[in-house]
Amino acid sequence: MNLRRPVRQPARRSTLRGASLIEVLVAILIASLGLLAFAGLTASSVRYTKMSQYRATATQLAQDIAERARANIVDGNVTAYEFLGSFSSQATAPTLPAKTCQAAADTCSVAEIAAMDLYEWQQAARKLLPEGSVFLQRDAAVLGAFDLWLAWRDPTLATGESKEVAKECPNDLGVDSEDGVRCMYFRVKL
Repeated sequence: MNLRRPVRQPARRSTLRGASLIEVLVAILIASLGLLAFAGLTASSVRYTKMSQYRATATQLAQDIAERARANIVDGNVTAYEFLGSFSSQATAPTLPAKTCQAAADTCSVAEIAAMDLYEWQQAARKLLPEGSVFLQRDAAVLGAFDLWLAWRDPTLATGESKEVAKECPNDLGVDSEDGVRCMYFRVKL
C-alpha cells in the first residue's frame, strides 16, 4: 500500500490572462484600417471616373466646334470663331446674337453663323461641364488653325490639389486666382 498521499499543487494563476482580448482588439484595428483603405480607394475611383467623364465631354465639345467651323469656313480664315473671354467673365450666360440664323429663310454671313455657333457651343459647355468656359485663339501663322481650351471647375478635387490643376490653361483665361479649375487644350486645323 502506498502511504504517500498525493500532494495537491496549488492552482497556478495563468500569466496569459487577457491575451485573447488583446488579439481580438488588434484584429479589429487591422480590419478597421483595411476598411478605411477600401473606402479611400472607392472614393478615388468615383473621383477619377467623374474626371474622366469631364474630359470625354470636353473632347466632344472640341469636336463639335471644330465641325461647326469646318462647315462654315470656306477660305480658312477662322477669325469669326475667335473667342478670348476670361474664366470669370463667362460666369454668366452668353448673350444671344442679334441674328440667330435658325429659320430657313434667313440669309446669314459667315460671321453671323459663327456668332450663333459660338453661342450654342458656349451654352453646351456651361450645361455639360461645371462652370464650363471656353477660349479659342486663332493661329495667325497657320491659316485655318486655332488653339482651343475648355475649362471647368472640378468639384471632385482632393484637398491640396487646387493650385496644381490649371497648368494647361492659357494665361489670358485668367484662372491663376481661381481654385480647382481644370483645362484641356486642343489644336484644331480645318
